[in-house]
Amino acid sequence: MKELTLLGGARLSGEIGVHGSKNAALPILFSCLLFSEPVELANLPDITDVSAALSLLSSLGVKIVRKGRGRVLLDPSSACSDGCDLSLSGSLRGSLYLLGATCRRFPGLTVPRPGGCNFGARPIDLHLSVFRAMGLTVSESEEGVSVRGRPKGARFHFPTVSVGATVNAILSAVLADGRTVLTGAAREPHVLDLIAFLRAAGARISLPAPGAVVIDGVPRLYGVRHRVCPDMIEAGTYLLFTMATGGEITLRAIPPGELACLLPLLAGMGARIGTGVDSLCLARTGKLRPVSLTTAPYPGFPTDLQPQMTALACLADGESVIADPIFPTRFGYVSELRKMGAKIAVADGRAVVSGGSRLTGRNVTAPDLRAGAALTLAALAAEGESRILRFDRIERGYAALTRNLAALGASVTLSDGGA
Repeated sequence: MKELTLLGGARLSGEIGVHGSKNAALPILFSCLLFSEPVELANLPDITDVSAALSLLSSLGVKIVRKGRGRVLLDPSSACSDGCDLSLSGSLRGSLYLLGATCRRFPGLTVPRPGGCNFGARPIDLHLSVFRAMGLTVSESEEGVSVRGRPKGARFHFPTVSVGATVNAILSAVLADGRTVLTGAAREPHVLDLIAFLRAAGARISLPAPGAVVIDGVPRLYGVRHRVCPDMIEAGTYLLFTMATGGEITLRAIPPGELACLLPLLAGMGARIGTGVDSLCLARTGKLRPVSLTTAPYPGFPTDLQPQMTALACLADGESVIADPIFPTRFGYVSELRKMGAKIAVADGRAVVSGGSRLTGRNVTAPDLRAGAALTLAALAAEGESRILRFDRIERGYAALTRNLAALGASVTLSDGGA
């Protein structure tokens, strides 16, 4: 287990580039199993989730050639399910995309129930309902889930917006017989990036209305080069880090429009913001003001920034209220923030944060990826030294985090804390 030691109190200042999106990279990587020709991907983030996905694809016979930082050539032409090591999927929720990507190629492949962050119930019922609507047979066992059959076009309405189920529906539909019409579908930037990738490869996908995705099945997909879109959650996290320390930052390689859900809130909390075509500058101008927000599907405030914003609200001058109806049990990290002096009351998927807390450095444990980012934010603003255990969970989604923090002026040390 890795540990991050961080001395709080430094004012973050400087310029960094935003890496490729974790949430786009994983479905795009697994979608390569739909191809019979090589695919070249650029701007893949150097994170453990991507490394695990590449290892999983390699065990399925995909030939992988690394061509430089963030650039990989994948040749799936000889892929087969014999000897694949699906134990690698245990730490990776994105491995569920194997079902949609392989339902025709490897029918009956049993995929273990997905791993990833553990912050409450994350059922896969919608995924399975999509498969059944497309004529696929779903089997569930102690070993995992499998689907078999030839997918057929169907109409499906998502009663609640689900990024994962939307992705699996698209993967199942691109080579299906006939037309698939999805309504109530997710339209996050990383979902649109997957669609752009598949379109470039010959998929017939249209977006006729908000929440609607229409896929006409095609016989095959063709080799293509694609650059993974920037990570809006990484960008948002660094903006919140900067707000916590009273600093100033410039982010490169991020379209500001993707953060339209966050920037007005930060301006209201006391940020001065400037934007360019693919860059963003932010400086905190005074005391932090409190905030009230409710998470929602894109273009609403993302649940993946909720823990970081809750940590920031601890430093504001007044009471903040943060609700997360998407994952109402995602506040498990609050007990760790309380160790540092935070005053937060949680009930019914809502946190009431009494601002103005004097945070003090402590030993805390990252329970999951985004909660770990929230603890990192608190440690940056705290008095004294903090040690964040299970930093490996944070590395699942943030490339070069310690290097970037050091470049921005933070005092950080990464060490191996042992098993």
